[in-house]
Formats: sequence, C-alpha cells, structure tokens
Amino acid sequence: MGRSKKQEKDVKIKRKQRRVLKRLFRYSRPDWLLITFGTILLLGAALCKGFLGGFRIGIFAVCVSRLNIRLRTKLFQSYLRQEIGFFDTNESGKLLSRLNHDTQIMSSTVANNIAQCIGAFVKFVGTLIMMIKLSFHLTIACLIGAPLILIVTRISGNAQGRISEKVQDLSADASEIAEETIQTIRTVRSFGNEDGELKRFADILKQAYKASLVQAALSAAQKWFVELAQLGMSVVMLSYGAYLVRNNRIAGPDLLAFVIYQLTLGSILSDISQIYTALMTAAGASQSVFDYLDRKSTQQPNGTLQPAEFRGEIEFSDVSLFYPARPDEVALQNVTFKIEQGQTCAFVGPSGSGKSSCINLLERFYDPSSGTILIDGREIHDYDHKYLHKKIAMVGQEPILFNRTIKENIAYAIDDDGDDDDTSIRNETVIIQAAEQANAHGFVTDFVNGYNTICGQRGGHLSGGQKQRISIARAIIRKPTILLLDEATSALDPVNERLIHDALFYNKERQEQRTVLISAHRLSTIEQCDKIFVIHKGQLVEQGTHEELMNNGNGLYRELVRRQKMDIDCN
Repeated sequence: MGRSKKQEKDVKIKRKQRRVLKRLFRYSRPDWLLITFGTILLLGAALCKGFLGGFRIGIFAVCVSRLNIRLRTKLFQSYLRQEIGFFDTNESGKLLSRLNHDTQIMSSTVANNIAQCIGAFVKFVGTLIMMIKLSFHLTIACLIGAPLILIVTRISGNAQGRISEKVQDLSADASEIAEETIQTIRTVRSFGNEDGELKRFADILKQAYKASLVQAALSAAQKWFVELAQLGMSVVMLSYGAYLVRNNRIAGPDLLAFVIYQLTLGSILSDISQIYTALMTAAGASQSVFDYLDRKSTQQPNGTLQPAEFRGEIEFSDVSLFYPARPDEVALQNVTFKIEQGQTCAFVGPSGSGKSSCINLLERFYDPSSGTILIDGREIHDYDHKYLHKKIAMVGQEPILFNRTIKENIAYAIDDDGDDDDTSIRNETVIIQAAEQANAHGFVTDFVNGYNTICGQRGGHLSGGQKQRISIARAIIRKPTILLLDEATSALDPVNERLIHDALFYNKERQEQRTVLISAHRLSTIEQCDKIFVIHKGQLVEQGTHEELMNNGNGLYRELVRRQKMDIDCN
C-alpha cells in the first residue's frame, strides 16, 4: 500500500531535520577538542557525584557504627560499676533493652540527621539571603507563618519525644517478660502457662502499639499543619507580590524567581520539621540511657589496699543490713562475731534468718547499713576490689556456670600471664586437681568430650549436683585465703557432700590455713567446725562449738539438730 500524503510529508520533515543536524555538527567540528573535553568533564562530574554520594553514605554508616559501639560500651561499663542492689531493683530485660535497642536508635537517628540538619541550615540561610536581595518586604510577608510552624513543630516534637520514651519503656517491659519466660521455660511448661505468658507479652505490645498510634497521629497532624501553613504563606506571598508588581515595586521576572525560592524555603522548613521530630524521638530513647550512664554507684568506693600478707581474720562489729529492694525489712541487726585465721565456721538457722546476708557482706555485694566489717583488722572497703576477690572465693546455693567448656568454667578469671604455671589456664593438671578435690573429676571424664564439654547457658547441660561441684572447683583453684560456701552442697547426696566437706575443710594440711565459712541446712556436716554461729531473724542468738551448743538445753541449735534427726528417722 502506498504512503499517504501526510506520511510522505512527515518523512520529508525528518530527513530535513537530520540534514540540519548534520550541518550543525559540521560547523562544530573546529571545536571538537573543547566539546570532547566538556564531555569528559560532564562524565567526570556525574562520576564524582556518584562517588561522593556513595562516599558520604559510607562515612555516615561508619559514624553510626562507631557511635553505637561507643554508647553500648559506655553503658555496659556503667552497668558493671553499679552496686548489686542496682540489679535487685532493675530488671535485666530492661537493662538489655537499653543496651541493645535504645542505643541503636540513638546512634542511627543522631548520626544520620546531623548531615541533614547542617545541609538544611545552609540551604535555609542561602535561600533566605537570595529572597531578601529580591525583595525584603516580600520576604517578611512570606515568613510571617514561619514562627508558628517552628512553635508547633517544637510542641509536637517534644510530645513525640515523651511518647517515644514511653514506647521504649514498654518495649523494655516486653523484653523483660520474654527473657524471664525463656529462662524459666521449664517452670512455665510444668504449669502449662504458655498462654498466660503470651498474653502478658501481647498486652505490653498492645500498649506500645497504642502509644505508637498516638505518636503517628501527632506526626500526621504536624505534617498537615506545616503543609497548610506553607499553603497560606504562598497565598499571602502571591497576593502581596501581585500588589508590588502592579505598583512597579518589583519586576515580574523577579517575582517569578522569588516564588521559586519561596517554594524551596517551604521544602526546607518541612525538612527541618521532620529532622527535629526525629531528634526528639531519639531524645526520648536516649533519656533512660543517659540516666544509666550518669548514675553513680551508691556503694562505698573500693580502696587500694593490697597487702603482701592476707591472713583471713574476720570480724563483724555491730553490723546491720537492709537490702535496697526491701528497705523496710531488717536482714541483719547488730551482729557481732570474730573468726580467727584458718578456722572453719558455720552459719546455721531457719530459712531467711540472715545466714546468706553475712556471706553477701563478705563478698561486698552490699555494704552494711551500719557497723563495720574488718578483715585482718582493716575495713573491708579499704581493700582493692580485684585483690580482695582473689583472696575470697564463694560458691552459692544456685551456682551459675557460663556457656563455655568445663575447663574454661573451672579456670574462670584466673590470671593467665604465663608467669605462674599453677594458675595458668594452660596447665590442665591444676584444673584436674581442683576437680578431684571437688569430687567432680569422675563425672567429667565420663563425658565424651571430658573437660571440653560445653556447660550450656547457666550450666543447663549439667545436673544441679554437677554444677555445684564444678563451682566448688572454680573456687578452690584460686587457692583462696577465705572460702565462702552458701548452701554450696545442697544439691549433693549426703555421701558426696561428706566427701567434699572432709576434703575441703577438715584436712588441715590441704587447707593451708584457709578460713572457711559455711552456710548450711544439713547440720550433720558441720559438727566438726571450729565455731558455729546461730542466726535467727537477723540476730546472732548463739555461738560456740557443736558440743557447747548441744549442751545448751534451751538453745535454738539444739532444737534444729533435734528436728533434723526426727526428719531423718521419719524418712
């Protein structure tokens, strides 16, 4: 089919355009060097823009990472410097949420918005200068609504910051519930309460969601107001600008340029509003973090005393204790006693009487509310913290092992400087000797991996008795001058408990003048102690040897022994 007249006309036009372009290119040939150079510059500019843009993104990504590491390290350091009472009154889930989640919000928001804030400020100043040069009066008219925008932005930003802090608190509560449930999953499962824990977790998240909705509504209202205010400013500016043009006070092209600058300024104000809101949100997340960073331990500062000789003589003088989590309940009241070097002594009494409190004070988990604690005649807080805990070792009723090998757990925190083979983690002989003394070597060698067996989180791969024996080995490998055992053999059968007690406490050659303090319920294992302290309702009511206390017809110790014998006979 032949072409129509219109199609033939279009073809002729295109051919004519191509001839014109070719002719134009021929006229440009003398400048081909300049054109080539300009093209190279254009390509270079595009490459530089892409390179600089990517470089900028990379730099700020590094800044975010560095700031996050710095914040998390400082916060974790602050945690480690707090007194034990701080952890009694602050849930671990909340502390971990601050450490992991809040610090991430702080670092990413602040680092990413610094550049935007600086860029927006520079653009704002530059645009404002150009607008003033075109028309000062029109600029004043244009900026009439700006203070109102800034006021509303500040009010909204502060409110969103407070809501953000609330959301972070609720998120921390949710983390605490999740951590507690996971750690106690066996108890949860045994009571069939999975749905109950899920409901607790979901309820907290619903509260956080509702708070987030309020925050979103405020953000939307702020955005709506800023856009409306910008529209009003544009209407005022155009009306007044038309008036100025009619009265020949500004040229039409200048008004057009001013309109473009005004639109640019409105966009900048919108950006500043969003940046401020983001910073206030970060401030909400930051408040709790900074509260923890600024917090100082309420415990007396550690001393610097590191004497060459540490004998292990202990003296309590009129000591009273109130725990921070229970400030209205007395744990110890006016307790006074003295323990000589190398003595093996025991604390006995009903549950909750204050036996563990004495051991907690010797570990400096807490400072006495009143009275003094002396070791070798010096107040306990005069000693250097690390020095003191090289000389004092403790095994608790619920020993916690780390998710590491048995070998690493036994050798935990031993200095490995290579100068002393007896204390080197590399010397497995010392580890085995400690395990043997704790009656643990037998079951450890039964494992396929022996001393390289992983203990699991909190020692979850081992039984209660196995954990206790590993913990005892971890304590005695340090060759402490003072050994504290707080129900440390409660998970063992009587035979193994007796073997460990005999090995640790009653072999004087092996004991090497070690002072041993035992908190025990099984009174049959402490009959050979040099001294027994009977504590009841936080008060020291009796003290003496087993024979002396048994001769006290009306004494509490005699009554406790009688009850235990009756229980054994009944069983």
